Amino acid sequence: MPVVVTAKSSAEPRPPLLPISALGMLTIVTYGACYYAYGVLIQPIAADTHWPAAALGAIFSIVLLITGVGGILAGGLLDRFGEQPLFLLAAVVGAGAMLAASFQTALLPFAVAYAGGCGLVGALGFYHITQSVAARAAPGGPARAIIWLTLIGALAGPIYLPSTGWLVESWGWRNAIRVDAGTVAAAFLLTAILVRGRGGAQKSMTLASVGHAFRLAWQSPPMRAWLLATLISGAAVDALLVYQIPVMVRIGMPLGIAATVAGFRGLAQLAGRLPLGPLVGRLGARRTIVLAYVVGAIATPLLFASGTLALALAFALFVGASTGALSALQGIYTHELVDPRHLGALLGTQQALFEVGGAAGPAMAGVLLGATGSFTPMILLTTTGFVAAGCVLLIGAAPPRSPRAAQTTPGGK
Repeated sequence: MPVVVTAKSSAEPRPPLLPISALGMLTIVTYGACYYAYGVLIQPIAADTHWPAAALGAIFSIVLLITGVGGILAGGLLDRFGEQPLFLLAAVVGAGAMLAASFQTALLPFAVAYAGGCGLVGALGFYHITQSVAARAAPGGPARAIIWLTLIGALAGPIYLPSTGWLVESWGWRNAIRVDAGTVAAAFLLTAILVRGRGGAQKSMTLASVGHAFRLAWQSPPMRAWLLATLISGAAVDALLVYQIPVMVRIGMPLGIAATVAGFRGLAQLAGRLPLGPLVGRLGARRTIVLAYVVGAIATPLLFASGTLALALAFALFVGASTGALSALQGIYTHELVDPRHLGALLGTQQALFEVGGAAGPAMAGVLLGATGSFTPMILLTTTGFVAAGCVLLIGAAPPRSPRAAQTTPGGK
C-alpha cells in the first residue's frame, strides 16, 4: 500500500539523521556550484576572455533548460532504479564536464561543457530528486524529512556566493570552476554511500506504469491545479529575483547595498522553512502554499519603496520567507497528491514547469520594461502572478482526505 501523508506533519517521527544530512549537503553543493556560483563567475569570465556578456548569460538559461527537461527523465529513472546510479552518473559525467569546461579557450566548447555539466548536475541533484529520496528515506515522516532537507539546503547561497568570490580573487575563475567540480563529484559520491539505497528503487516500475502515473496525475483536478499554480508562480518568482537589484538601484540604492539586501533575501528563506511543521499541521500543505503566495504578493510592492533600507530589508525578509517555504512545500504537497512510487517523475515534471515559468517571467518583465521604461508593470505583474497562483490552488479541487482513492496500483481504476 502507498504511504499516506496526513496534514499532521508536526506529529511525524524524527527522520533518519544521516541520510537526510547527506542529502542536505548534496543540495547545498549542487545549487551552490551550478546555480549560485555562475552569477559570481560571469563577470570575471567576460573580463578574461572577452566573450559576449549576452552569450555568457544564455549559458545559464541553457543550464536551467537542461535541468528542467532532464529532471523529468531523471525523476522517472529515480523511480525505476533508485538514486545510486543517478548519483554516480552525476559524479562522473556532470562533474567531469564542468572540469572540462575550465580548460576551454573558445566560447562554444566552454558553453557545451559547462551547460551540459551543470545541467546534468541540476537534473540529477536539485530538489526534485533530493526531496523524493528524502521522502522515501523517511516513510514514517516524509514531510518532516523534506523540511529538514530544505533547511540545510538554504545554506547553498550563503556558502557558495562568498566562497566563489574568494576563489575567483585568489585563484582565478578557471580554478574556481575546478574546485566546484571537485565538490560536486565528492558530494554525489559521499551521498551515494551514506544514503545506501534508502531512497528506494521501485522494483515494480515499468515504462507503462510511469505513463500510467502521468495519466492519473493529469486526470486529478487537484494535481492539474497544482501544476498550473507552479507554472504561474515560477514566472512570478524568477521575474522578481532577476529584477530585484535593478529596481533597488533605479530607485536610488547603491549597488553594493542592493546586492547585500538580495543576499539577505536568500538567507531569509530559513524564516519561511522553520515554522513549516506547525503550519502544515494546522493548515495542511495546500493552504500553507496559498499563505506563502499571499505573503509574496503583499511583500512584492515594497520594492516601490526599496530606496529606504528598512523597507528594502522588509521586502527581502518576507519575499525570502515566501520563496523559501515554497521550495519545501513543493515536495510535501506533491507527495500528498501522488502515489509515492511515482514521486520522482512527477516532481521532475513539476520542476520542469517551474523552470518554464521561470524563463517566461523575466522575459515578459523585460518586454514590459523595454516598452514602458519603468519597473512598475513588472512589479504589478509579479504581484498578480502570486495572487493568480494562490487563486488557482485555492479554487481548484481540494485533495481527498483519503488520498489515492483514484490512484491505486498501476493499471487500476
